[in-house]
Amino acid sequence: MKQQASLDESIYFAPILPWQQSVWDNLISRYERLPHGLLFAGMQGIGKRAFVWRFVAWLLCDNRLQTLGSTNQQGACGHCQSCQWLESGTHPDLQVLPLSSLPVAQDSEPKEPVKKGKSAAKSSQKKKRAVASEPAKTSIKVDDIRELQPFISQGSSGRRVCVIDNADMMTVAAANALLKTLEEPREGIHLLLITDWPTKLLPTIKSRVQQVAVDQIQLDRVKAYISDYIQSNKVVEYANGSQLSTQIEQALKLANGAPLAAIDMLGSDWYKFRDTWIKVWLALRVGKRSSTAASDYWQKNLSIEDFIKLSEFMLMDFSRQSLGLKPLQSDLELSGYVSINELSLDSIQQVMSLIEDIKLSSYQNVQDKMAYDRLLSGLAAL
Repeated sequence: MKQQASLDESIYFAPILPWQQSVWDNLISRYERLPHGLLFAGMQGIGKRAFVWRFVAWLLCDNRLQTLGSTNQQGACGHCQSCQWLESGTHPDLQVLPLSSLPVAQDSEPKEPVKKGKSAAKSSQKKKRAVASEPAKTSIKVDDIRELQPFISQGSSGRRVCVIDNADMMTVAAANALLKTLEEPREGIHLLLITDWPTKLLPTIKSRVQQVAVDQIQLDRVKAYISDYIQSNKVVEYANGSQLSTQIEQALKLANGAPLAAIDMLGSDWYKFRDTWIKVWLALRVGKRSSTAASDYWQKNLSIEDFIKLSEFMLMDFSRQSLGLKPLQSDLELSGYVSINELSLDSIQQVMSLIEDIKLSSYQNVQDKMAYDRLLSGLAAL
C-alpha cells in the first residue's frame, strides 16, 4: 500500500487512494485519446472528488509528459508554475462551478480556541480528514454555464480544464446550454463533471460524456486503508485489532460501503455517543429524565447537526428491528432491549418525519435550542 497523505497535504498532490489505482493508471495511459467530457459519479464518500482534483493537477502540470509511459505515473509534480497556481487558487486555465467547490488549503481556516460544550463539538468537526469535505450544493443556472463559454472557446497552447461539481444541480436550461459545448468540443478543453446522483443528469448529457469507473471499490483494499489510516492518524482508539476490524466492517455497512464516509463516521463525535443515546432515550421513555434535562445534556455535548445524525442512525436500526431485520449496529446488541422491540414502525416514522421538519426549520435560522427541545420531546413520546 502506498504511503498515505499527511493530514495537511494538498488534495491536488495527495497519493491516490488504493482502490482508485487501476482506474488512475488506465485514465493516464489514454492521455492522447482522452475524451472531451468525463463524468465522475458515485455516492458521497468514495473519494471521487479527491480523484478529480488530483487528475486536474496532472492535466495542467508542466511536467506531466515526463511520467507518461513510466511505472511511476503518480500525478502532478507539485512544484512547477502550474502546480503553484493551483495551490494559490489562481490557475488561469481552470474554471470551477460552483466556485465554492474549488479546493482551499486545509490549513487556511482560522485557528479558534476550543471551548466547552456545543462550541467544542463544532470545533472538533474541523479535525483533519482524508480528503476535503463534500461541498455544499447550490443550483447551477444557465447564466453560470454561459459565463464559461469565453473560457472554453479561447485558444490555448496547453490544456484548459473546467470542473462542474454537483452537475446534477444544473437546471434544465443550464444543462441544455452545456450540450452545445459537449457536442462541439474544442481541442485541449476538458470538461469534468462530478455528481453524487448520476440518475438526475439529463440523458443527453450522459450520452456525451464518458463515465470514469471511480465507484468500483475493492473491499480488501478499502479495509486495509481504513485500518492503516485510523491507526496512523489516531482517529480513534480500539482495544485490539479484532475490535477495530469489527468496527470498520460496521461503519462500512452504515456508510453504504463508502470508505471516506466510514472514516469520518468512526472519527466523529456522534458515533461515540451511540450507547449514551440509548440510555438517555430509555430514561426519557420511563420518565426518569425530562426532555428538558435531556435537551440540556445534548446541547453541551453535540452540535445539533451531529445529534440529528446520531438520532437518524439509531432510528434507522429501530426501524430495521421493527421489520424483523437485524440492526446494522451489531455492537450495541439492540435486539436485547424490550423497549425497542415494543416500538411500532409508524411511531418511529413519525419521529423521522419530525427530524425532517427540524432540518427544514434549520434553513430558516431557527435557534438550535428549539430544535433540540422539539426532537427530545418527540423521542420521549416514542
